[in-house]
Amino acid sequence: MRFAGRNAGQRARSGPVFGLCIAFALLTSVSTSRAESGCVQTKPWSRLGKTAQNFARPAPLALTVLAVWPPLLLAPTGGDHQLRLVAQRDAFGKPRLEPVSVWTPYVLGAGVLVGYTVGLAAGSCATQRVLAPILQAGVLTYGVVGMLKIGVGRQWPNGGSDPNAPDRLEHPERAQDFEPFQRGIGAWPSGHTAILFAGAAAFRASNPELGGWSFAGYPLALAVAGGMWFGDHHWASDIVSGAMLGEAIGGSVGNGFSRALGVPGALSFLPFNGNGVAVQWFTLW
Repeated sequence: MRFAGRNAGQRARSGPVFGLCIAFALLTSVSTSRAESGCVQTKPWSRLGKTAQNFARPAPLALTVLAVWPPLLLAPTGGDHQLRLVAQRDAFGKPRLEPVSVWTPYVLGAGVLVGYTVGLAAGSCATQRVLAPILQAGVLTYGVVGMLKIGVGRQWPNGGSDPNAPDRLEHPERAQDFEPFQRGIGAWPSGHTAILFAGAAAFRASNPELGGWSFAGYPLALAVAGGMWFGDHHWASDIVSGAMLGEAIGGSVGNGFSRALGVPGALSFLPFNGNGVAVQWFTLW
């Protein structure tokens, strides 16, 4: 059985799993009594100031700085081109391998927006609480990634040429082609990867009471990242940087909502008490 088919199947199964976890979070929010008068701090624009403060913490700042390094290390050394050859020549990759990873951010984004709108119309604070941080993280990440793509202006792997051309893998110079503010929307960083990781991180950080289930969005984010690489949509460094940026932004957003809504900042399955190092790490994240 080809790994491509299995990978696509995993992506198809990850979406419902993530949806079930969101539903579980809604039920948990309903069953958990919080001293709130109405839907307080449950709007996508809520806690923007706190998001900025959280982003200024050591962990998100470190991830953001580290996100700059993958293209600096892999582009000039030829690593990005070699990794492209691994995916496209040595493995099963090919241009536009499958549509699932391409459409997943749009479908999930639309679903979250519709779900939040329904929750808003119905006055469901629990629905808004779960979906608001995901929406905020997605919009902020979209804006940041868009500006970086324009500002950096990195060339795409196929460089706008025919993806079926026989010599398409014979242009290592494209990996080092950067034209800041000259190319429009460039390749770095991967927006698909960044937005999926931002949503996963926001869900994880804003629902720590779910324990291990709060990480349910990460397999889907990894699957989309893999689709970007095997589908020849992005250089490997674009994807790594996108994941780091998404994690930094999404984690900052989710932590702000978690604190505002009285959710404990610890993972329930970790064998540490309130003074434990792991608990403290997740609280500061």
